[in-house]
Amino acid sequence: MKIMSYKTFTFPHNPERITVTTETRIATAHCPEYGPIHQNLGIAKRVIRAEGVFYGESAKTQYAALEALMWQPTAGQLYIPAIGTVIAFPAGLSYIGEGDGTVLRYTAVFTEQIAATDREGTRYAD
Repeated sequence: MKIMSYKTFTFPHNPERITVTTETRIATAHCPEYGPIHQNLGIAKRVIRAEGVFYGESAKTQYAALEALMWQPTAGQLYIPAIGTVIAFPAGLSYIGEGDGTVLRYTAVFTEQIAATDREGTRYAD
């Protein structure tokens, strides 16, 4: 199995937990005498949450390398095992240090970028 990666950063091993959330946008309008009317506006962006641990003397360096990508204003390729590659922005990053600093539990959150298309596929931007 390939290892999860984002832009130039390859995780030293796959996160313990990867959660991918997909939502559908539903618009609701109230029409007198008919009641609520719902319209499916299509799939919204996916949110990818990765939770894992960096181990060893290089734990802080690995976290710092991932954190440096948070400061970049552009989206990049995020490879998710068992799903494939999506274009995503980093949306959040946190860690909890344990012991002498050689164990860092991290949570990384990414938001998929959905490019608007004109009659090319079914995914649209907000």
